Amino acid sequence: MTDSKNTQPADDQHLFENDFVYVNAEGDVILKKTNLFEERTLATVDPESVEARIEAFEKIFSGLEQKVDTFLESAEETVKESPEKADEKLGELIDEIKGAEAVGDFEKLVNSAKERLEELKEAAKPTEAEEQDSEAEASKEKSDEVEAKEESEAAVETAEPEAEEKEEAKAEEAPAEEEETKDSDEEDDPLSYYKELEKKAEELMDMTDWAYVSMEFDNIDNAWSEGPDAEDEEIQPLKDKIDKLREDFEQKKKAHYEEKQRRRLENLEKKKDLLNQLKEIVDEKKWSHTKDVGRIKGRWEQIKSVPEDEAEKLESKFESLLSTFDEHKVDRLVKQKQKEEDNLTGKLVILEKMEGFVSGLDETADWPEQEKKFDELTKQFRKIGRVPSEKNREVWARYHSAQDTFHSMRFKYDKKYREQIEKFLSKKKKLIDEAEALLDADDLADAARRVNKLHRRWKKVGNLPQKDENEMWDRFKAATDAFNDKKSENLDVLKEQEEENYEEKLKIVEKANELKESEDWEATHKALQGLMDTWKKVGPVPKKKSGKIWKKFKGAMDHFYDRRRDHFKEVKEERKDNLKEKEEVLEKLAELKSHDDPIEAVEKAKPLQEEFKKAGYVPIKHKNRLWKEYRETCDVIYDRFRAAKAAVDVVGRENVENFSADDIADIRKKQSEINKLRKEVGKLTGEVLQMKESLSYFKPSGGSSSLLDDVKEKISKAENKLESKEDKLADLEKEVDQIKKDS
Repeated sequence: MTDSKNTQPADDQHLFENDFVYVNAEGDVILKKTNLFEERTLATVDPESVEARIEAFEKIFSGLEQKVDTFLESAEETVKESPEKADEKLGELIDEIKGAEAVGDFEKLVNSAKERLEELKEAAKPTEAEEQDSEAEASKEKSDEVEAKEESEAAVETAEPEAEEKEEAKAEEAPAEEEETKDSDEEDDPLSYYKELEKKAEELMDMTDWAYVSMEFDNIDNAWSEGPDAEDEEIQPLKDKIDKLREDFEQKKKAHYEEKQRRRLENLEKKKDLLNQLKEIVDEKKWSHTKDVGRIKGRWEQIKSVPEDEAEKLESKFESLLSTFDEHKVDRLVKQKQKEEDNLTGKLVILEKMEGFVSGLDETADWPEQEKKFDELTKQFRKIGRVPSEKNREVWARYHSAQDTFHSMRFKYDKKYREQIEKFLSKKKKLIDEAEALLDADDLADAARRVNKLHRRWKKVGNLPQKDENEMWDRFKAATDAFNDKKSENLDVLKEQEEENYEEKLKIVEKANELKESEDWEATHKALQGLMDTWKKVGPVPKKKSGKIWKKFKGAMDHFYDRRRDHFKEVKEERKDNLKEKEEVLEKLAELKSHDDPIEAVEKAKPLQEEFKKAGYVPIKHKNRLWKEYRETCDVIYDRFRAAKAAVDVVGRENVENFSADDIADIRKKQSEINKLRKEVGKLTGEVLQMKESLSYFKPSGGSSSLLDDVKEKISKAENKLESKEDKLADLEKEVDQIKKDS
């Protein structure tokens, strides 16, 4: 477990803290970092409900302990059938424990579970007689390995390395020949063979995997009995030593299990003492001693294994006393329990609505509207208070599942939402990069100002899904906290830089004072804006001087802009005259909208347009109105001009006067339809020819062909369609001719 000092926020103010969790000033319940996982936030709570929420998380952890106990109780058969499968199931359970939203000693729980499983594996170890057949082949293989090693050592003594490599290559290519060589070497040097068994026995003495070591000693015995002639007087001491090591191991194993039994008996006495304490509270009817009972229960759950013949009886007595105490709690607790049950009912109703709502969504959903409805359900859920602790995890798991499902579906199907989330994520990553870069900044004063701006910008960026939001915030806050630590360590440098910034701003004030009497309004305006930009780029100054120097700079700018406003008041009078002139031009242009000759009207409008443009600026409040009237008037004049030009194109300039405007418009419309039909007829004719040509690819046959019939049907439909369009085209051409004759 890491030191809590290393995990607490920079402000070092906690509403609550123990060895496993702390609650910061904002109400975030933060689980401390362990060897199993990084620090993470479990929930956000009100200050008044901190202890109750921590207690709820501790009860969830008690549930995890119970789950481990249940798993280990049912794991005995699994261990006998397949130790590997038991290890795999324990691994899955440990992964679940790591991700649980609970408070407790996770490391101790996981290590205890591993140790207890190893004990089960040892207890399930089969006897020698049961293993004899299954291990015979393994023993033979290990014997062969020892013999191969002896052969290798002998080869080192009698041959060069190159010869040894050749021998090993031959061994790979010719197993039968190697076996013969082994047998020969065993007969020549059995002492090396038995020394290797002795060496292996010595190595086993350092191991604590009791089941494995027992199996390996059995393998050594089998290898000894199947080895070469052991009548040599030098070999017997090796056997004696192996037997002695085996005896020492058995004593060591026995001591281990005796120690475990001692601890179980010790735990038994501890539980009996707790049982007596609880019995005293119940007998004396101390129903208000909730904390004492909670402490007893916590210590009871922390005490693990006891002798099996006592465990069930103890648990039964303890649960009976605990049940009696719970039944006689003060009215406040009874009412609270009832309230929690009512809250549970309310939350389950909301959860059913949320789950039903989510299940009815698909890719066609109106996501913004669905989000409003879903958010309303979320608000209703959160308004409801606490639920019974044993249901808390289940309820919140369902709530988070519904939330995750909704947001996952929306992220998948709602392109705008997906783009929005990706945009927010990109912005926050950029802010984190900027915050992390502040650590390398030389100008601490400027960096201090920037870090405050970064916090304001962070608040303006939209929220991500909760998991991503927490991850991004932790990174951002860590970077800004690191910079603040650096700033605190370099206050002298910070003050020096603020003084330098003050001198820079004094120079800017001097330049502003030089410009404030200028009458080059536009150029001076741009120059002052440039000074303002420079002012913003200069870092902060000492707080005591900040207000005074800003008043000086702002005073110079205000002086210039007051003079500038007075100047433009005079300009306004001039613009009133321009307004009158432009309105007169507009009246003349309006008369041209109904001119008899649209083409001549355009020629008269052009000089008037030039007069309008040269008239100069008008008061700002009339600018848009005048411009709108001007554009609308000109549009009418030029639309009539374009219509007149189009009539010339349709009937000829010499015939324009013979046709009404309606006739010309009708001819143009029908001519457009004729042109469109001609294109369609041409395209359709080509398709028919192409399909008829494709008939030549079909070979004659006695039977019918569905593909051939399909092609013929398409040709027939296309010809009918072509005939229809040709008829319509002919009718339109006749109508155009008739209009021309009538005129």
